[in-house]
Amino acid sequence: MRGLLWVAVLALLGWSGWWWFAADTADKAARGWFAARQAEGWQASHGGIAVQGFPSRIDLTLDHPDIAPPHGGWRWQAPFVQVLSLSYKPWHLIAAFANDQRLDTPAGPLQLASDKLQASLVLVPGPDLALDRFQLAGDGLRLTGAADLAITHLSAATRPAVGLALAHDLGIEAQGITPPAALLASLPASALPAQIPLVRLDATLSLSAPLDRHAGQTRPQLQRLTLREARLDWGEIRAHVSGELTPDAAGLAQGRLDLRLEGAAKALDLAVATGLIAPEARANWQAAIAALAPAGQTLTLPVQLSGGRMLVGPFAIGPAPRLR
Repeated sequence: MRGLLWVAVLALLGWSGWWWFAADTADKAARGWFAARQAEGWQASHGGIAVQGFPSRIDLTLDHPDIAPPHGGWRWQAPFVQVLSLSYKPWHLIAAFANDQRLDTPAGPLQLASDKLQASLVLVPGPDLALDRFQLAGDGLRLTGAADLAITHLSAATRPAVGLALAHDLGIEAQGITPPAALLASLPASALPAQIPLVRLDATLSLSAPLDRHAGQTRPQLQRLTLREARLDWGEIRAHVSGELTPDAAGLAQGRLDLRLEGAAKALDLAVATGLIAPEARANWQAAIAALAPAGQTLTLPVQLSGGRMLVGPFAIGPAPRLR
């Protein structure tokens, strides 16, 4: 019996020692990250770091994080953020965010309120700590400021792409989106409902370097975007886009996308309201829609991206997006 007691005492002491080691490592890693960013010219500060959770968890709380890169007009502030993990599985991290956060962008400041916002990050155990998978889930998201937007539910996830090196599958889905009131007001009366039921993205991102702890030096960049589905359901509009894009020498998207569109007339109203199509070009587009999709049929079009522009046939429909 005494032998069993000594075994139990030694096991407890050993586990306690491991927890204190893991907690101290987490604390030093967090402080080291802020110090490294400051050395690189970032604005990176906090109001304190605390580690709790003994005996089975490592619960790290950052008080009032304030982070901004050296250039670009971006800044993130929050009352707190918690990074949680099991003490015996430190490569699986869960982040819990405050209900109110502030994000400064080149377009202006944004306030983000949420009922719930959490993320999960799983790394590959080893010296490089490469990304295995990532998940984000949010409920009751509300953006105000430079843009006004509400989302009932948002989810995003990544995983390694099967059979491809340096590639990750990416899925994003947003449900119950309330667009800015100014956008709704710019549409013809009753053109579209006040809420967008669904926006979805399913894609594979091929990168130039792995996403691991060396990413600050290797700076992974997007090499190829394979788009299996970009989908928008909004009233009569059912839009589906697929295709493959690569960055050109200037970092702008080039390649071809295939667009399948129901409710093309309503989509034209939306494109004019958002400035994607100039009002003076509306008549030409209406004539093209009537010829290609008579009686409201589904419209199928190739979209070419080249030279910094998106083209449908001879018609430019806007600038090509930047991929890197």
